[in-house]
Amino acid sequence: MTGKKDLLSTDDAAEELGVDAAEVDELLESGELRRVWHRAGNDSSAPLESYLLGADVDRLQQQNDPRYMAKIVAGEIVEPDEDGDTPQTLAAKVQRL
Repeated sequence: MTGKKDLLSTDDAAEELGVDAAEVDELLESGELRRVWHRAGNDSSAPLESYLLGADVDRLQQQNDPRYMAKIVAGEIVEPDEDGDTPQTLAAKVQRL
């Protein structure tokens, strides 16, 4: 079950990312942030509330971190390509003599 920390309100997500609500809406439209709907207590009469996934907010924060970007540029962190390959996984597939 998803804990309350894993879900953020739009205002909380904007504060965590250091952006305004309009920029959060843009991130939602682009798919970089995902919205989930939750009804407290699984009660059909309870109001349906929307939240943003905390994992998406964490990922965006990491991608905007200058230290993380420096590690990518230095080659310490290699993002997988569209096939899920990195230089390390490709090299591991090469047979050795």
